Amino acid sequence: MLKKVATKIAASTSEIIGYDVIITDETGTIIGASDRKRLGVVHEASIPVIKNKRPLTIRPGYSDHFQGTKPGFTLPIEIHGHIIGTIAITGERRKVEKYGLLVQKHAEIMLREEILMESNLISQQANQEFIKEILAIDANQYSENILRTRSFELGFELKPPFVCAAVEIVNIEELIAGLSKSRNKDESLDVSIQRTKLTILKEIQSIFTTGDLSAYMGDDKFIILHKTGSSPYSQFSAACKYLLERLRAKSIKAIIGIGSSAETILKIKRSNREAWKLIEIGKKQKTAESVLHVDDYHLETIMQSMDPDVMGMMKRKMKELLETDDWEDIAQIIKAWCESGFSKVDTANALHIHRNTLQYRLEKIEEMTGINKKDFRKMLFLYLGISLIEWEFMTK
Repeated sequence: MLKKVATKIAASTSEIIGYDVIITDETGTIIGASDRKRLGVVHEASIPVIKNKRPLTIRPGYSDHFQGTKPGFTLPIEIHGHIIGTIAITGERRKVEKYGLLVQKHAEIMLREEILMESNLISQQANQEFIKEILAIDANQYSENILRTRSFELGFELKPPFVCAAVEIVNIEELIAGLSKSRNKDESLDVSIQRTKLTILKEIQSIFTTGDLSAYMGDDKFIILHKTGSSPYSQFSAACKYLLERLRAKSIKAIIGIGSSAETILKIKRSNREAWKLIEIGKKQKTAESVLHVDDYHLETIMQSMDPDVMGMMKRKMKELLETDDWEDIAQIIKAWCESGFSKVDTANALHIHRNTLQYRLEKIEEMTGINKKDFRKMLFLYLGISLIEWEFMTK
């Protein structure tokens, strides 16, 4: 782990104090340096530092006794009680010794962060693989006992009911562009993206804790397997909205889809599919609402799942209306008329027009379509056709 981040630690530390810095491993070999020409050289002054677990000052002239060594100050790097290498500052004793404790602690803190990140990545990858396994189970071949055993290994109880929530970051391209500009020059873009994903996951897991399991499923996609129990939907929805607020505070914009409750392990797949369908609906709808629950979008879910041939048939039937100059007005009237339960008063109020004006326009629509304005089945057909067009579900 030290070798993996040594150059980054040396460069960032040197930038802070203004002196060259090197990092060695437990053998005294330089594995990180602000002056990269020194990489791979044995820094002999580090060997007694590692052995004695104490700092060592190298004065001019004295450095001649140590191979690969310049005047400066060398300190041990300690993690969990073990000396794993050293960090050395090049320069005059009186100038660099005062930075000794600072650079030592800076290196140890950065290393601990890297170890924690690596540990988190391994843990999250295990969660991700487990969730993928649940979503891919075959009803005829899976073993519930094996799944439950694996869940216990992760510290998670796979005991339904659960509900799946899908989280998608909608400004991921903007975030990646920002990372490309602001990341540490010694850190790859992939590592910066991983850090951002862990940041998002940390926010999710700080809110959805006991009984829940969450993981990222891609650069911009996350999933929450939420233990419902007696917890009402309103509380879960409020928690999702709070998560979005926390993410927005970090300039991260997201949308969340919540599937229906899964009473068995097999039904978790269905809840997951519903959640991701809601994400697509929300993006097409372009609504201010960022938390969508399947119970509030039954009609849209049905439309999204329509067979392409059925959509084509509806589009052909809607062609005449689509080609009229006042298509938008006609669409608004039909939708308001259906949503009001064929009430002239409620429709007129919703559209902010006089009832006589509404009556005239409804009669015009009847003439154009040949459909009686109170024929529920045929008006519903028009309503669905308009909704499909507005939601861009209809193939063009």
